[in-house]
Parts: sequence; structure tokens; C-alpha cells
Amino acid sequence: MTKLRVAIVTETFLPCVNGVATRLDRSVREMTAAGDEVLVVAPGSGSWEHHGAQVFGAGGFPLPIYREVSVALPRPAVSRALKAFRPDVIHVVNPAVLGWSGIYYARTRRVPLICSFHTQLPRYLQHYGLGFMERPLWDFLRSAHNQARVNLCISRPMERE
Repeated sequence: MTKLRVAIVTETFLPCVNGVATRLDRSVREMTAAGDEVLVVAPGSGSWEHHGAQVFGAGGFPLPIYREVSVALPRPAVSRALKAFRPDVIHVVNPAVLGWSGIYYARTRRVPLICSFHTQLPRYLQHYGLGFMERPLWDFLRSAHNQARVNLCISRPMERE
């Protein structure tokens, strides 16, 4: 069986405690146990290892309305980390800000791109008083996901959304 070099670019990862971070923790464990090499690019500082995967902290700042989550901006260091890793495939999780660096890298280097959708966006926007942002955010997300060869959803309800 062919082993892959998988780069995961995500807007949230450990030590955050949420569904996306939990799902990625499990995915990283499964991929490294299968012998795949994994690089996780996520908000945070420094580099570390998680269950055999390299984690590259892309910096970031707390999201004002959801302080448990940090936002990292695309920057040259992300491209350098991806270039050094030489991924066979890039998986961008909930593409928002940092995710665009993975999308751009995949597009310009012709690396296959997978995107995944994990968050019930309208519910979050309404909860944080940002319902007016729903339409432009859907357009933004659609643009990101339309660039992927494959889009993954965590459930049938998320797929319908």
C-alpha cells in the first residue's frame, strides 16, 4: 500500500477542545498509524509533534468573539513549511483565513486538494450576532470549496447544509 505525505491546514487544532480538533486528533492518529507522513499547519506558536505528525504553528491571535479559537494569517513561513514537507495531498479543514494558504499552495504547485466542512455556519453566525454575514460568508466558503478535487462533510446534515 502506498504511503502518503499529507499536509493538513486547519483553522483550529489542539490544544483547542472542540469537534474539529477532536476529529483531526483522531485522523492524525489513524494516518500516522497507517504509516503516512503528516504535517499539520495550524494557529499556534513553534513546532511540535503529535502522534508522529509534525505540527507547524502558524502564529495567530484570539478571535474576539470566540477567544478559545486563534486566527492565523497566511504568511510566507506557511509556504516554506509546505514546500519543505513536499505533500502528496493537501487537506484544508474549514477553509477560512489560514486555509487559503493551503489552497494557494495546492493550486500553484498542482498538489491535489481536499477540503472539509465541519461547522454549522448559520447557527454560529446567529449566536454571535453576525447573521448579516451569512450570505457573504457562504459565497466565500463556496469559493474555497470549489477549488478542491474532493469535499468532505462530517455528516449527512452537514452535506445538505
